[in-house]
Amino acid sequence: MKDTKILSPREREDVEQGSMFEESPPGTRVLIDHTEAEVVLLPHPSPSPDDPLNWTWRRKYTAQAIVFIWAFMLGAATLSPAVTYAPVVAELGASTGYLNIGAALALLMLGLGNLLFNPLALKFGRRHVYLVSALISAASQVLVATAQTKEKVTGGRILLGFGAAPFEQLPALTVDDQFFVHQRGLGLSIYTLAITTGSFLGPIASGFVIESMGWRWVYWFYAIFLFSIAILMFFGLEETGFSRLSHGSEEGTGGSQPQVPKAYLQKLNLITIFADNAPFWRTATRPFLLLTDPIIWWCGIMYGFGVSWLTIMAYESTTIFTLYGFSSSSLGLTNIGPLIGACLVIYVGGAGTDCFIMTSQ
Repeated sequence: MKDTKILSPREREDVEQGSMFEESPPGTRVLIDHTEAEVVLLPHPSPSPDDPLNWTWRRKYTAQAIVFIWAFMLGAATLSPAVTYAPVVAELGASTGYLNIGAALALLMLGLGNLLFNPLALKFGRRHVYLVSALISAASQVLVATAQTKEKVTGGRILLGFGAAPFEQLPALTVDDQFFVHQRGLGLSIYTLAITTGSFLGPIASGFVIESMGWRWVYWFYAIFLFSIAILMFFGLEETGFSRLSHGSEEGTGGSQPQVPKAYLQKLNLITIFADNAPFWRTATRPFLLLTDPIIWWCGIMYGFGVSWLTIMAYESTTIFTLYGFSSSSLGLTNIGPLIGACLVIYVGGAGTDCFIMTSQ
């Protein structure tokens, strides 16, 4: 179904009162009033200057840039260990199979970690989740960089999987926080570009680092970058979560009262309590209830296959190409092909959808 239709006078009045879209399922919400050639803003912004929907473009894209740098670095850190297999095996006596088990456990934690991080972000804000993720991920890199046994290497990989878990879903939530429905495709395109380029450029750079400085410096560099990003987040990333129910956006009230924007120090608060009567346990268990919907299974299976093939390609390349005498830098360069292919289709599934949903019927 299309997201466009002609509004009747009564429907236009409902739009202005903010009551028409409360229970409309995705794909059925009205975006264009053909009579007045206006785009209906969904969700309805509140009068508050601190509502992310009301931020200036500079303010929005500053937050987006910090989040996407974080996603880029975690995308790189999660796949770069594949290039370090050969020197780790030689120095610590680990087998490729053993290291693959560590990679599998890390991927498992990428999924399970969100069962904790996602409800925390929904109930208490995004800022602290981003910051904790960056710090845990940085600590995991220090653990691997200083490891003297194969067990510590695996432990660091598992810790990274847990710490990096939010980069699989939280940036998409931040895009929803800041952009209207007809603008979200662009934000998701940039997010996808960040994790895609990170996943392929990271191993390319890591190959050259291994040859010039040793495999441990791959992890030291990621630790330095992630700690730096954590500092940048603390001082520069604003909270994008916002409770519009408490600012009159749904009833169309509150616009007559002038609202003072937050001071800089107020923006540094790590915890934001949202006006939501649902208990934490209900927010935490909501994903399990979604498993009753077939579309959730379909999307999960499709996404799972994509992640599986990406991981297989990254980690099996070490075993296969080593047989042909590939060096660490050559192994990294094998990621150029999939990087080009991924970049070519990002627009189709991202910003291109903004144009599609705005197409008149």
